[in-house]
Amino acid sequence: MKRNAWTRVAAVILAALLLWWLFWAILIDEDETQMNLPETEIIVE
Repeated sequence: MKRNAWTRVAAVILAALLLWWLFWAILIDEDETQMNLPETEIIVE
């Protein structure tokens, strides 16, 4: 029984880490796409 419990704990931790990594990957990707938008120049005459 102890081995089965440890397997479940490891699976839950691994799933949580993968979800956390996916969440941060999406956030970083959104930040990069927002930062790479072309800047418009303001021409004052």
